[in-house]
Amino acid sequence: MSTSTLDFRLLVTDNDFTPEVESQLADLLDGAINGTASAQVTADGIDKLCPRNEDAESFLWSLWTLLADTSKRIPLDDPRLQHLVEILKALNAKQTGSVEIWGSQHELWADMPLFGAVMREEWNASPEFDNKPDQATKIAQWLSINSFAARLLGASVSSWTNFAIWELRDGLEERLSTDEARDTHLITASEWITQAGQVLYDETKNSIELDSQDKQALSPGSLIEGTKSGLNEERWSFWKQRLEELSADASAEAKKRAEKALEVIKNLEA
Repeated sequence: MSTSTLDFRLLVTDNDFTPEVESQLADLLDGAINGTASAQVTADGIDKLCPRNEDAESFLWSLWTLLADTSKRIPLDDPRLQHLVEILKALNAKQTGSVEIWGSQHELWADMPLFGAVMREEWNASPEFDNKPDQATKIAQWLSINSFAARLLGASVSSWTNFAIWELRDGLEERLSTDEARDTHLITASEWITQAGQVLYDETKNSIELDSQDKQALSPGSLIEGTKSGLNEERWSFWKQRLEELSADASAEAKKRAEKALEVIKNLEA
């Protein structure tokens, strides 16, 4: 993906904003991501744009979709990805009232209403490794949005350990069809450990009891059948083992990231 300036005038038009909001939101994000505006100033501006009435649902859905799309357009190690995370951290800390979404009241920014639902839709776009012309772009976007989600979990902006488990399951608990699939999943798995390892490890040690729905959703993959669902020490140990095994034959880039993740695991377990 290109490291060129992101055109937020174009990005905002793909979402359901009014023309006035489009213009203001484009300026805010352009200043923060492409420029030097602070995350706090940007968060303040977004907060002022968000309706506190029945229009909140549409605005928030469009906002989260825009920010997720933005994350996919920023290369994995580009510092602008962390700038985007800082905006969300600043938003998450604001206490500016509540909104009604889907018949329930939610704290506007503390709860980040609808953000998880938007991200669940993004998880339907994982690469298929089918060698189609757009495969390289899809893989790059998948790496970036996983890093974005992992950073938000690590910063306690979100609590979506489910996304981490799904990606770690796909990458480490299932057989992988191609070398490219192995390298892609090794990088994303490593990113979850590197960016959110402390959160995942803490929950692993706590071994939270799951209800039947979560047990099914967070069940282990075929290579580790019989292990409990969710986060637990047996699963954590298996992930560490698989990171070591897969990195042996991985590309230089995937191997480097796996080694970094293994170092994080070593420090967490010390």
